[in-house]
Amino acid sequence: MTKAKLITGKLTMILGLLFTVSMPITAAAEDNSPTSSTAPKDVASNVASYSKWNTPFNLTVNGKKIEAKGEMVNTRMLIPLRAVFEAAGAIVKWDAAKQSWFAEGEGFTASQKLGESQVNVNGVRYELDHEVVLENGSVMVSSRLIEVALGLELRWDSANRMLNASSVSTASGFQAWSDAFAAYGNIPVKYAHDGMPSGQNISLPVSWKNTPEGTKSIAVVMYDVHPIADNFIHWSVLNIPVTAQGLTVGASGHFSDGSVELNSYYGAEPPRYSGDHLYRLAVYAIDTDKLELPAIAPVFFEQLEPLLLAHSLGYSKQDGFVHQN
Repeated sequence: MTKAKLITGKLTMILGLLFTVSMPITAAAEDNSPTSSTAPKDVASNVASYSKWNTPFNLTVNGKKIEAKGEMVNTRMLIPLRAVFEAAGAIVKWDAAKQSWFAEGEGFTASQKLGESQVNVNGVRYELDHEVVLENGSVMVSSRLIEVALGLELRWDSANRMLNASSVSTASGFQAWSDAFAAYGNIPVKYAHDGMPSGQNISLPVSWKNTPEGTKSIAVVMYDVHPIADNFIHWSVLNIPVTAQGLTVGASGHFSDGSVELNSYYGAEPPRYSGDHLYRLAVYAIDTDKLELPAIAPVFFEQLEPLLLAHSLGYSKQDGFVHQN
């Protein structure tokens, strides 16, 4: 990537962020509840001060920190392909003649040509938010590949500026999904916030089956894992009766079965030009029919997760992506 191209990209990003707000302007409220975050966060500040994100970040794979660092280019997250994939047990090869890489691991094959943003994973082509680049002899690719190819769950730790990739441990047989999009695919724009072109702010359908024995209620949470959003909650519904098999399209704001919508649905609306944002739709099997709700609705997932984990019998999720050009 040339310096001129990078500067042009930064200017484009500045203009995009000046005219785009990715979510309600809000900061984490301080309280003494068990779910309160220990570190103050402010999404509006993140959006306004994007340049601080364009520095290297740390990476872990299944709990082990790797030496190579990831980089952000206009908040698009790039990771060192070989270091990450080999840490996950995959084999990576570089074809100098074809200027392309090939990787093979448990249950997948993937390939991509230098300078292209499309990647082939198990015969399916995905459009990524950044082309492959060579930097100091290292192949740098979109972090989305960690989920698409390796099937690892991504989590962002803002306090340590670290992207964690790990295997997902789920209760045997418990499955949750949305019929609105394919796992690791793009979420259709109609489910995005109406601040995005063609966005209708319609809440996603959610289904689940094979809940663990002892499940007494269900909790559903949707949040944005991207560093700008910093795990901002876009939707949370708790105390869903165990007899329910899912949530229908547009269910937000229309619950009458005792379910508690702690955070009303706010569809995806990533800032323009900030690349792929990972939105996680997570479903928890809960061991009580009524969770003791926090006095103040949580803003970030770290504030809500301890409450869910304290009563969780199982967890399943489906991840999708949204970006705004």
